[in-house]
Amino acid sequence: MTQRSRFDSGPTHEIAVQLIGAAEQLVARDVLSPSLHGNLSARVPETGHVLLTAHSSLDRVTLRDLALLDLQGRLVEGFLDPATHEIVEMHTAIYRQRPEVGAIIHTHSPHATAFALAGRPIEPCYEALVRVGVTTAVPVAGYAPRGSEASVSNILAQSEKGVWAVLLANHGLLAFGRDLSHALRVTIAVEEAARIVLLAEAIGGARPIPSEMIAQAEARASLFARAGTVSPPRT
Repeated sequence: MTQRSRFDSGPTHEIAVQLIGAAEQLVARDVLSPSLHGNLSARVPETGHVLLTAHSSLDRVTLRDLALLDLQGRLVEGFLDPATHEIVEMHTAIYRQRPEVGAIIHTHSPHATAFALAGRPIEPCYEALVRVGVTTAVPVAGYAPRGSEASVSNILAQSEKGVWAVLLANHGLLAFGRDLSHALRVTIAVEEAARIVLLAEAIGGARPIPSEMIAQAEARASLFARAGTVSPPRT
């Protein structure tokens, strides 16, 4: 008799489907490097587990390409290829540090990675960043070998509450979210911002949004979010 997998039904299955959808979105939105390298993870609610993509490429992810881990990084179900096994702690350490984070996306998005290679933070000069909660400069975590204890410590040092993205020096981008949808929006907004800021360099450089205007933009977004979708009155 075939043993039933946790991926077949229940909350783990629901998160697995969302994870596959997020990987497809990243590929479709053309925000990845040509190798399509990256890894995604998400908490499975009320289980103490996280799901992580098991391969280093996000091309055509299926249920068979996922691993279930506990918050200490121990494998519960599935498998991890060597390249992904190397970065498990990069994900699980964030989940242990920040209970509000429900999903993490790592990419080598080209324009954001250009800032990471330059060791240069991305300032909040693009309103789309503010709309996804990135209201301060996206910081740069100092370089250390991929997945090493020093690398994870450098990331944690920059990952304060309210920080939704960190640039990994000489490496790439790490984006966080309350859930996968939020993490996806952060990833896309950071890559868009990096690209547009680099274009703005040719005409004098991007100008950061004043901090008081950022607060007003956040308040306005919150106000309309609470109001919800507007429909015409019934006649």
